[in-house]
Amino acid sequence: MDTPTPSAIGKYRIERELGRGASGVVYLGLDGLRGRKVAVRQMHAHLLAEPALAARHRRQLQQEAALAAQLRHPNIVRLLDADEAAAPPYLVFEYIAGQPLSQHARADALLPLAQVLDIAFKCGHALAYAERQGLVHRDIKPANILLAEGGEVKLVDFGAALSTRSEATQLAGLVGSPSYMSPEQVREEPLTHHSDMFSLGVVLYELLTGRRPFDGETDFATLYRIGHEAPVAPGLLRASLPPGVEAFVLRALAKAPEERFARWEDWSDALTALSRTLPRQKSQDTETERFSCLRALPFFAGFHDVALWELMRLGSWRRLERGTVLMREGTPGDSFCILIEGQVGIRRQNWQLCTLDAGVPFGEMTYLRPEAPVRTATAVAESEVLVLKVRNPALRGASETLQSCFDKAFIKLLVGRLVATNEQVAEWDLVAAPPEDS
Repeated sequence: MDTPTPSAIGKYRIERELGRGASGVVYLGLDGLRGRKVAVRQMHAHLLAEPALAARHRRQLQQEAALAAQLRHPNIVRLLDADEAAAPPYLVFEYIAGQPLSQHARADALLPLAQVLDIAFKCGHALAYAERQGLVHRDIKPANILLAEGGEVKLVDFGAALSTRSEATQLAGLVGSPSYMSPEQVREEPLTHHSDMFSLGVVLYELLTGRRPFDGETDFATLYRIGHEAPVAPGLLRASLPPGVEAFVLRALAKAPEERFARWEDWSDALTALSRTLPRQKSQDTETERFSCLRALPFFAGFHDVALWELMRLGSWRRLERGTVLMREGTPGDSFCILIEGQVGIRRQNWQLCTLDAGVPFGEMTYLRPEAPVRTATAVAESEVLVLKVRNPALRGASETLQSCFDKAFIKLLVGRLVATNEQVAEWDLVAAPPEDS
């Protein structure tokens, strides 16, 4: 039953309704104290009418808040606030200007292939992070994936999530949306990340073809097909689909969990390989060229392709004019740069120390020594330059794989600089040494 839009919920002024579901209504709100828009999800009042059910619903909301509070990932909507004791209770999330992927799960509104693969990559990356936190989402579907303005992707609604590390009572039984359930969900078997992988495979199939792979006339028929029938090959529904993409989707939809991708990292590796085989399109030229630039630089020789794709989205790319001061000695710093094109001069106390060429990082000491976040030198563009700027907090919040790649590369860089310094000192000592007695 429809309820009038409230003027306020807690401290949040309500502007309009964004959507509603079985458990509650989502409103666009304003956090006046911080001057930001938020999404407020308030539980339906009628769910609290019966005391026993009210206690269960409040407990479920409390558990969702506890799980969501653990999650800090660029592709997962962040929980900002919660009030489980309010009447009705509510959760507050960051507001994402965009629309759910369900808007593009129709044959007449399909997204470009390259964008679909990018969405699958980002969702896989987010779910890999959730897995490391001990969570299985259990309700992956287009409506729970937001496509933000600018193309970013955000997973929402961990209300049905299963915590593999918690002993607290959680939602039991058949949890999730029937069309997107994995075979092991249907059979009510123990779940792993493979279940979310299957559900994401269903989403991918739908985004590519405009049809769900297992839909029947009833929920029971759908669940039977999920467990016992193979889907129609997506290439039969979209003739232009590359064979590699079809094979990827069908592997994700394998009935047996062990026949899917073993790890989310394997999922990402396969998507990266597929993306690099696609014909060049104007919409993807920039990312393709940037990836190629990074892959060609010696500094990134030890980086996996997946790590490079993550880095591309983590850092900011800047093209700057000659004479631009990129870093200034004695000032605080919370980032480092990698020189992609051009030359950068490094100065200390007005002395020119060296000139850096493409492929060399600078300013990395504030990352390696967070206890001393002050620049020890000045960096000035000696030509037009293209740099990739990475903020230290962003890298510390990135995947362990990317951090490990950077750690190894920085160690190799510092060892190389130490060797070069020692060789220079040896040359100076040789020049300065007195001649031997004849």
